[in-house]
Amino acid sequence: MKPTILLVPAALLCLAVGCSSGSDSSAAPYSGGGSSNGGLGGSSHIPAGGSHAGTSGAIAEGGAADGGEGGEGGARADGGSGGVEPGMVIVVPPSACSEAAKWAAATAVMGVSTDSDEKLLSITADELDIVFARGPSMFHAHRATAADSFDAGTEITLPAGYSVGGGASLSADGKTLLITQTDGLGFAALTRADRSAEFGATADPSAFVALNDRAVQTQEHCGAPVLAPDGKSLIFAGYSFTPGATARVYEAARSGASWAMPQDISADIFDGTSEKRALPSGLSSDSRTLFYYDEATSKQAARFRDRPDAPLYTVVDLGGRVGAVPNATCTHLYYTGDGNVLVSAN
Repeated sequence: MKPTILLVPAALLCLAVGCSSGSDSSAAPYSGGGSSNGGLGGSSHIPAGGSHAGTSGAIAEGGAADGGEGGEGGARADGGSGGVEPGMVIVVPPSACSEAAKWAAATAVMGVSTDSDEKLLSITADELDIVFARGPSMFHAHRATAADSFDAGTEITLPAGYSVGGGASLSADGKTLLITQTDGLGFAALTRADRSAEFGATADPSAFVALNDRAVQTQEHCGAPVLAPDGKSLIFAGYSFTPGATARVYEAARSGASWAMPQDISADIFDGTSEKRALPSGLSSDSRTLFYYDEATSKQAARFRDRPDAPLYTVVDLGGRVGAVPNATCTHLYYTGDGNVLVSAN
């Protein structure tokens, strides 16, 4: 797969980097933009306005994006040019997940799928730890290698005030589990010392204070959390129960030990409503492909971006799969179908 190569003339460069007169201020979040249709190697789209002030800066503080994902001319959190010179060739590297992926027929995930109804909640990028719902309960299971069957699984004791309904997400090392409040007004974490241990029964909301306070103040409920494999961002759905109200998808950057205030990444692109939401389910290892279930179409979708801080324009229909999550190399896609946890190969 060849990367997309862009030759940037000086005029377009002024749009890409802002061409400010020595100012360090960045453009408004996700200002400008255009269609992203560059194919497998990422799109040739360069958003007007350069880095967006909210997400790019916040992610850089947490260490997620420093302009490298977009090539040497990628957006930078300081609002500068990032070393781009007029006429410089910008290479947009291929993303971890391909827009043209062909997913084979699904097979049941051994050790997880039973005669009961199971629903995938989260799986680590290395495919060794999985969290799933079986009826009203939440379970976790482990395996030694991705070729093995999962062990029988153990029920997770959820603290009072937390439930399966809002979703959950595992950290890449399998030692932290993000859970949601039953009322949808906050997140917390369960932790364990290593992958062989059980998760503790005490919910720790300390990293989510800003997000939880915001949910209470705005009464915008949150759910369907997805932790980035690199641990530097958190994507989730935000919605209210007011009929017809806009439902959004947010991304928050890690800032030290806490999560910063989120940025709206679905605005005017894939917003939903309180009745028909976009529910995030997975994120590629390079944070450039978001998987989500679209309640408006009853289909799974994947959206692609050129950099972790760029808009998610290009969309691919993944059909009737529910809650899809890719592995690190995007060669396996895990999801729910017909009451089973399934996996397809690319």
